[in-house]
Amino acid sequence: MSLQAASSQNLIPSALRRLSHVFAGIDFWLLGATAFLISVGLNVLHLSQHTQGYFDKQLQFLWAGLFLMLVISRVPYKVWTNKYMVAAMYVINILLLVAVMIKGHSAQGAQRWLALGPITLQPSELAKLVVIFSLSAWLKNHPTRGFFDVFKILAIMLIPAILVFKQPDLGTSLTFGAVFLGLSYWSGATLADIFVLVSPLISLVLNAIDKQYWLYFIGALPLILLCLWRVFDWKWFVRIILIAAVVAANYGVGVARPHLWGLLKEYQQKRLTSFVNPYDDPRGSGYHILQSLIAIGSGGVNGAGLGKGNQAQGAFIPERHTDFIFAVIGEELGFRICAMIVLAYSVICLRALFIAQQAWRNPDGSAMAIGLLCMFLFHAFINIGMTIGIMPVAGVPLPFLSYGGTALIVDMVAIGLLMSIYLYNPKEVKDEWD
Repeated sequence: MSLQAASSQNLIPSALRRLSHVFAGIDFWLLGATAFLISVGLNVLHLSQHTQGYFDKQLQFLWAGLFLMLVISRVPYKVWTNKYMVAAMYVINILLLVAVMIKGHSAQGAQRWLALGPITLQPSELAKLVVIFSLSAWLKNHPTRGFFDVFKILAIMLIPAILVFKQPDLGTSLTFGAVFLGLSYWSGATLADIFVLVSPLISLVLNAIDKQYWLYFIGALPLILLCLWRVFDWKWFVRIILIAAVVAANYGVGVARPHLWGLLKEYQQKRLTSFVNPYDDPRGSGYHILQSLIAIGSGGVNGAGLGKGNQAQGAFIPERHTDFIFAVIGEELGFRICAMIVLAYSVICLRALFIAQQAWRNPDGSAMAIGLLCMFLFHAFINIGMTIGIMPVAGVPLPFLSYGGTALIVDMVAIGLLMSIYLYNPKEVKDEWD
């Protein structure tokens, strides 16, 4: 009996050690926030009268995404930043984006889907991960030491961004911009450098709103740059030339705004202008935002109940299973669940930031975590912002909630990547004083 008792006592610690290995590298905050968002999205799709057909498909994609998330969480993330792997993925993704433009399926004026046998892919979603991998691999050996290094990062991002924009997919192409700016700053660019990069966009917006504001900005820009844009190895005449070039670029962008505006499709132009005053065209370009505001406002604190929203079930909210699913949640589940959703996205972003900081000794892992953070943050901010009328309708899905097979799988793979970075960059254990 004593021998049996001793052997059983030895089995317990060994079983606990095996169990600890199974759970090692799992960020339960990250996993819990993701599970909450997915459960809310599935419940909305399941109980809505008009989206029941999407529930079964989304559930199938969920199982595939869950499998990939678990596998990738155990695969060393450095596999995806290997120079040969990155080069192959980058070229394949470019070919897929070109193939979409040639033989892709169209829907609602956009050509974004590609059929590969029984599988239908959205290469623009895959491109987000490929760009993050590519930039992380580059920054592993090429940190940003000066302003001009930023343009090397831009060159890597630009080709897929242009191909996605031509589909047209304005929302995803803007996501590349968010990832580029976030990684540029994280890898060494200063806030002044980031301001210089986004200043043409500021000029474009101000010129569209009021040309007088734009002229004020152009006038103040040289003084702002003289005060803030300081690089110690630049001589004065170099600084003056560069500042003059930035001011000229901003002025040129403002003057060329009517021509740049023509590059957008008509429906994209209406989406970008309708959020300023949706009541100008309440039955046309402003319809999406107005119906979304009515739905969220009528939901109150507790909501009308799943499947009981007048706006959602009456089919007044367009794209209620994809772009405007947050409006459905606001009407049927109320402010409390909406606040918890925002909190869940905050947890994901904060954990990604923590993981990036924890992986600071490995620049590729740290950069990958920041790239994924920028992707999630941009999508959540733009999507929720457009449903409450503070951002233009850009066709950006809400991660884990919006219906979409490729998007859901990519989001779950992103969580798996964050867990892989977390697993292979364990928290440093400080020495204890005896």
